[in-house]
Amino acid sequence: MSRYTETDLTKIVYDAMQCFKNEMNFNISPENTVLAFFTPDNGIEVYESFCKKYFPDWLQEDYMADGYFESFAASAFVGEKYYGILIRSDLDFSLAELFQIFLHEISHIYCTVNEIDGGHFFDRYCHCDDINEDGIMNAGYAIWREAIADIMAQRVNPYGGRYTLKYVKPYVEDLYNRLSHRNPESKKAMSLILVYFMVSDEVVKAKDWSKAETKIKKVIFFDDELMYGILKLVYVNFSKEQYWKITPDFIFELGERYLKLIMYRFIYGTT
Repeated sequence: MSRYTETDLTKIVYDAMQCFKNEMNFNISPENTVLAFFTPDNGIEVYESFCKKYFPDWLQEDYMADGYFESFAASAFVGEKYYGILIRSDLDFSLAELFQIFLHEISHIYCTVNEIDGGHFFDRYCHCDDINEDGIMNAGYAIWREAIADIMAQRVNPYGGRYTLKYVKPYVEDLYNRLSHRNPESKKAMSLILVYFMVSDEVVKAKDWSKAETKIKKVIFFDDELMYGILKLVYVNFSKEQYWKITPDFIFELGERYLKLIMYRFIYGTT
């Protein structure tokens, strides 16, 4: 049973919104954001009611798949009139963890609106006629959207903090070993690898990629240059003032590099 009531969770979401608004100058508020609460038992009913009222396009998602409502703690929505967050109400997180969860979803909303001029990168660029290009773009965007939401939330979160490379090393090495065409969670593993590196104290303090790479290799060494190429690509984008901005070329290159890494690991028997 959760230690929080829906009223408690609502207040925490609103506090997270205000925190994000103060840091990112983003017009998100209780007036333009709707919330709904679910448990796995009533998830389908809540989802359908929520989407029919505010986000009808989302009814096309595969929300009836087995385990769908056990797979996330919160989910963000962007509609024509409202933003939305669907929140699982029966999980028992600490306040710091809840703040990170809610800031992660608010970051998704922010990025959907602001990552390119006019917003909605996925809708505009991830439905390609060419099946190969479509796979590359979708892989790149899947990796990026989760990484950027985690990193942005970390930067905004007053309860957040950075980690040393030594601390994240076992997590990164475990995730690296999960990168495989056989693993349906492989892209998520890649996203988390990027997060661990980009929020590490040494990488944040590095003046450029050369210094960051040197610090990384002293602690965490990969036996292929493809991984470092991906890290450099993402590091350079995160070094920009508007680090959430992306281009189709950037996402395509990220997806292409990731798929080459997966192929390399398959060919050389590391997966």
